[in-house]
Amino acid sequence: MREFVKRILEIYRPFRKPMLMVFVFIILDQIFILLGPYIQGKIVDKIFSKAPIMDVFFLALLSLALFFINTIVSGFFRERFELENIDFDIPKFISIKVTMAKIFSFSIGQHCNQNSGVKQSIIDKGENSLTNLTNMVLYNALPMLVSLVFTVIVLLYMSTVLGLVTLIGSVCFLVISFYLNYSMKDELKKFQDAGHDSNKVHSEIFRNICMVQINAQEKGVTEKLDQKIGEFGDLGKKVWKKYVFWACLRSIIIGITRFLVLVISVIYVYKDIHTAGQLVMFIAWSSSAFGRIGQIGNLHRKGTEMYIAVKKFFSLLDIEPEIKEINNPVKIKKPKGEIIFDNVSFKYPIRKSLEDDDKKEQTEVSSESEQETLSNVSLTIKSGQKVAFVGPSGAGKTTVANLILRAYDPTNGKILIDGSDLRVVELESYRESIGVVEQDVSLFDDTLRYNIVFGLEGKDINITEAELGDIAHASCVDKFFHRLENGFDTVIGERGVKLSGGERQRVGIARALAKNPKVLIFDEATSSLDTENETVIRKSIEKASKGRTTIIIAHRLSTIKNADKIFVMENGKIVGEGTHRELLTNCVVYQNLVNSQI
Repeated sequence: MREFVKRILEIYRPFRKPMLMVFVFIILDQIFILLGPYIQGKIVDKIFSKAPIMDVFFLALLSLALFFINTIVSGFFRERFELENIDFDIPKFISIKVTMAKIFSFSIGQHCNQNSGVKQSIIDKGENSLTNLTNMVLYNALPMLVSLVFTVIVLLYMSTVLGLVTLIGSVCFLVISFYLNYSMKDELKKFQDAGHDSNKVHSEIFRNICMVQINAQEKGVTEKLDQKIGEFGDLGKKVWKKYVFWACLRSIIIGITRFLVLVISVIYVYKDIHTAGQLVMFIAWSSSAFGRIGQIGNLHRKGTEMYIAVKKFFSLLDIEPEIKEINNPVKIKKPKGEIIFDNVSFKYPIRKSLEDDDKKEQTEVSSESEQETLSNVSLTIKSGQKVAFVGPSGAGKTTVANLILRAYDPTNGKILIDGSDLRVVELESYRESIGVVEQDVSLFDDTLRYNIVFGLEGKDINITEAELGDIAHASCVDKFFHRLENGFDTVIGERGVKLSGGERQRVGIARALAKNPKVLIFDEATSSLDTENETVIRKSIEKASKGRTTIIIAHRLSTIKNADKIFVMENGKIVGEGTHRELLTNCVVYQNLVNSQI
C-alpha cells in the first residue's frame, strides 16, 4: 500500500500547487460551515433572552452575508480554479504523459503478442479510476475529513464529553471501513478480473462482427457473452452482499453516535451547562460532520474498485519494454538502405497474460520456445537492391521483416544498418526511413488524404496536390480515384470499409511512398488479392521500388520473379539465394515452390 500511495503522489506531483490551493478553499468552506450554526445558535439565545430585535436582525444579516461570501469564494472562484487547473488537465496528463508515454515505449512485438481488448480494458479502467480518484479525494474525502476534524476540535473545546463521543463514533466507523476494505480486496480483484474477461469477449465480438454474421454464429457468440457477463454478475452479487452487511453496521454506529450527541446536549441544556442556542450549534455541527462521513460507505465502495483498477493499471505500466534505446543513439541522417544479417538467430518470447495481476509474472518474459524461428541467418541486402524472401509458411520470412523494423531484437547475432548495429541506432529517425505495406493494411476512419500522409508527423501541410497526385499515380490509387465523391478528402470508413482489398493495399503503398523512404518492405502485400488486383499491385511495387532498397515477402512467385536476388527460406534458415533463373537450377526448395504454383 505504501508503494501504491507513493506512485499516486508521483503522478499527481505536477498538480501539487493547484491541489494545495483547493485544500485552502476546503478549509475556508469548512470555516463558513461552522460559522453558520454558530450564528444561528446566537440568534436562538438572543430570542430566549428577549434581546432587542435589531440585534437578532443584525445576526441574521451577518449570516446572509457569510452565505454570499461563501458562495462567491467556494462556488464561483473555487469552481473556476478547478476547471482551469484540475478537472480537464489531470485526465489529459494521465492519458498523454502516463499512459501513451508508456505504451509507446513497448516494442511492436509486445503489442502484437497481447490481447488488445484486455489491454484497452485495463487502460480505460485505470485512467478513469485515476481521474475519479482525484475527484473523490478533492471533492469528497478531503472535505469530509476536514469537516470531521474541525467539528471534533470545536466540540472538544466547547464540551469534552460531546467531542469524545463524536470522536469515538467516528473512529469505530472508520475502523469498520478499513477492515471491510482489507477483507474484500481479494474478492474485488477476482471481480475485476471477471470484468476484464467479459470485456475481452465483448470487444472480440465487435472486432469480428462481420465474420460472426458470415458464419451465422450470432447465437453462439451471444451465449458465450451471456455466460461471461453472468459469471461477472454472480461474482458481483456475492461480493456486494457482504459489503451491504458491513455498510449497514457502519450506519447503525453513526445513528447511535448522533443519538448520543443529541441526548447529552439536551441534558446539558436542562442542567444549564449549555444554552439552547449551543444545543442548536451542537446538533447542526454533528449533523453536518456525520452527514458527510456517512458518504464514506459509497466512497469506500468506489475507492476499493478504483484501487484494484489502478493497481492493475500500474502492473501494466511496470512491464519493461523489450526494446530499449541506448543513450546518445546513432542517428542515420542520410540512410543508404544497406542491411546485413550477421549470424542472426531468434526465438519468439513467451509472454505472461496481462490478465495475470502478479507483477513478477507480468514482467518476466521467457525467450524459450519449442524451436528457433530463425537459426544462424546471414545475408546482405545492398543499397537500392530489390530482394525477395520466399518459402513455405512458418519458414521465418515475416520474422525477417519484424527484425528489420526492430519489433524484436535477435536472440543471437546482430543486424547492421548502413554499417551500424541496429541496437545502437535511433529508432525514430530509422523508422522514418522505412515504408511498410502489410497484408492487412491498417486504415483510420478518416479521409484518404489523412491515411496517405499519416506517416509524416504533421508535415503533410507541405505536400501539394500535384505531389499527392504523383504518389497516387505511383501507387495506382489514381485508378479508383474517379469514384471518390470528394477526392482525397473522401472519408473511407472504419478500416477502409468503402474500399476493396486491392484498393486498401494501394492506399498502404501510397502511405509508404509519402514518407519517401529509403527502404520499402512489402509483407505478403498480394497474397489475399485476386489476379487482377495482384497485377495492379505488382505494377505499383515496380514503380515504388525504383531507387529504393526493396524487400518483398511473398508466396506468389509472379510477384518476385524480377527481383535482383531471391532468398529461399525453410525452417528458419536460408537454403538458397540467387536470381529466379539461378534458383530454378540449383535450389530444390525453390523448384518445389514453383511446381506447386504451376
